[in-house]
Amino acid sequence: MIVGDEILEVLSTGNMKVVPGTNIPKTWLGVPLLVGEEARGIISLQNLDKENAFSKADIDLLMLLVNSMSMSLENARLFSETERLLKMMEGEMMIARETQKSILPLQTPHCGGYELGSLITPARAVGGDFYDFIRLNRERLSLIIGDVSDKGLPAALFMALTFSLLRSETEHSDDPRQILRNVNRYLLKMNALGMYVTLLYGILDCPTGLFKYSRAGHLPPIVMDDQGNMIRIEVGEGQALGLLEEVILTMKEVVIPPGGLLLLFSDGLNEAVDAQGVEFGFERIKQELYIHRAESAAEICLKLWEAVVSHSGEEANQDDFTAVVVKRHPF
Repeated sequence: MIVGDEILEVLSTGNMKVVPGTNIPKTWLGVPLLVGEEARGIISLQNLDKENAFSKADIDLLMLLVNSMSMSLENARLFSETERLLKMMEGEMMIARETQKSILPLQTPHCGGYELGSLITPARAVGGDFYDFIRLNRERLSLIIGDVSDKGLPAALFMALTFSLLRSETEHSDDPRQILRNVNRYLLKMNALGMYVTLLYGILDCPTGLFKYSRAGHLPPIVMDDQGNMIRIEVGEGQALGLLEEVILTMKEVVIPPGGLLLLFSDGLNEAVDAQGVEFGFERIKQELYIHRAESAAEICLKLWEAVVSHSGEEANQDDFTAVVVKRHPF
C-alpha cells in the first residue's frame, strides 16, 4: 500500500498511471495476481479522499480474493490445456487405430475347400491382440494368432514388431517351431519394456485338413467335427516369447475333418467375466460353436463376440478379443 507523496513519486517514474477521467488517489493498494511464481497482473483498490484508507482487514480480504482469483484462472487455463491435449491424443490414437487395422489382413485368403472368418475387438483404441494369414503356396496356409502381455499403445507397438518379425521369418522357414524361436531371439534384443507375447503359429495343409502348429504360451485351438463333437487336442508345452533365451516349444497337429471347424482365440473370449466375476469359460465357447456351427465362419466369430457382450454386460471388453474360425467344407 502506498499513500500521499509516495504515489506522486511512483507516478513520476512512469511505473504507474492515473486512470483516465479520475484524480490522483490518496491511497493505493495493489496485490499481484500470481500464478505459480509468475505475476499475471495486479488487482488494486484506490481511495481518492483519504490516506491510509485501508485497514489490515481490507488488505487481508483483498489478498484472499486475489489468491482465489489466481487459482480459478490457473484451473481454467489447465482445463483448457488438458482439453487441447486430450483432443490431440484422441486424434493420434484414431490414427494409431487405423494404422493397426491396416496391418491386419484386409481380406481372408482363398483356400480351396475352406472358409475363413475373423474378428478382433481391442479393449482400447489400439490393442495387443493380432492374427495373420500367410499364403505359403497353393495348398498350404499359415494361421497365426497372438496376444501381447499388455493393452493400449505399448502393446500395439510390441504387437506391430512381433507381426513384422513373423512375416519376415515366414519367408525363411516353414517350420512353426523354428519361426517362433527366431522371433523370440529378436524380441529379446528389442524388448526394453520387458513385455512378452503368447503366440500360436500353425500351417494348414488344405488337401488333407492337417493343421501342424506350435504354441508359445497361447491357448490351444478348439476343433469340432461335422456332428458338433469336440475333437481331443493334445496340449504340449510352450512358453511365451520375449522373456527367456531358450524357450520350450513343442509341435502338435490335428486334422480338421470334412464339415468340421477350427477355432483360434485369445483369452479375451474365455476369460471375459460378468458382474459376479464368473468367466465365460471353455464350455460356453463349445456351446456357442455347437449352436452356430452351420453359420459362416465370419458369423460364428461375431456370435462369439455377441455372447461375450451378453455375458459380461457393463463389464464387456475388459480385454482384447480375437477369434479366427476355419470351416472345412464337407466332401
